[in-house]
Amino acid sequence: EESVRLVRATLPIEVELVADVAADLPFVMADATQIQQAILNLGTNAWHALDGKPGRIEVALSRVVVDAAMMSRHPELKEGRYLRLKVQDTGKGMTPATMDRIFVPFFTTKAPGTGTGLGLSVVHGVVKGHGGTILVTSAPGMGSTFDVYFPEALGGREESREASRREAPKRKGRNERILLVDDKELIVRSCSRALERLGYRVSAFSDGAAALAEFHEKPREYDLIITDLNMPGLSGLEIARIVHQIRSDLPVILSSGMVPGEMQRELDTAGIREVLRKPFTFEELGETVAQALGRKGHDISNS
Repeated sequence: EESVRLVRATLPIEVELVADVAADLPFVMADATQIQQAILNLGTNAWHALDGKPGRIEVALSRVVVDAAMMSRHPELKEGRYLRLKVQDTGKGMTPATMDRIFVPFFTTKAPGTGTGLGLSVVHGVVKGHGGTILVTSAPGMGSTFDVYFPEALGGREESREASRREAPKRKGRNERILLVDDKELIVRSCSRALERLGYRVSAFSDGAAALAEFHEKPREYDLIITDLNMPGLSGLEIARIVHQIRSDLPVILSSGMVPGEMQRELDTAGIREVLRKPFTFEELGETVAQALGRKGHDISNS
């Protein structure tokens, strides 16, 4: 429900978003921030499929039992009990040739400069990492449906809740302040929430100039900067250089899908402490932040 609210915040008013979450659903063993990232990416993909036109996106969550009959129709699935997350749009749909490549990193049908081609590959990685399966149904002019199956956790709701607590991430912030810069509003929103959940304070910007103006006003208030590399106007490397001139001690994390090898010396002289490769999980984000801050973090139970 929280993820659906975040998706809604990114959509224009002419796009209808409908959520249908069944009552009394069982638990799954999963990393909540990774699941949220997958939902946000699926929602963004559905919006892009509308191609700037009014339309409808439906997000549904229900319980499904996969039996022999269903396995005969979908051999990718194994017998058992699942939670099914459905994201359906009324967009332009896809050809079979496009469907065969949608989970390939950097594949995109968008115009140059308007998409990275990483969103669905991130979703695929999250689903597979949780032992799940993703099925896609689509046809040109008929919209698309993404059905994601997550195995139901064994042992019931209370045992699942207790196991979830035991598997909580071990890294946690100590109220450090982070300046986050990325021109993609979805990344800004989702990463901000993930970092705040880990105990950091985040000031987030989708415009590099605005982020630098904030930093110039309060250069001593920040403990870390995270910036995307390729952005309109100021690039992440330019931001890092300017920040390094003011505070050479301030660690900077650069996030990018690809960093050319010949750029490494420039990264070093700009004070960039870590490179976070896109696509990344929220767990990788938390680990990289802790490394850049020069510590191992501490167990949440001791905080």
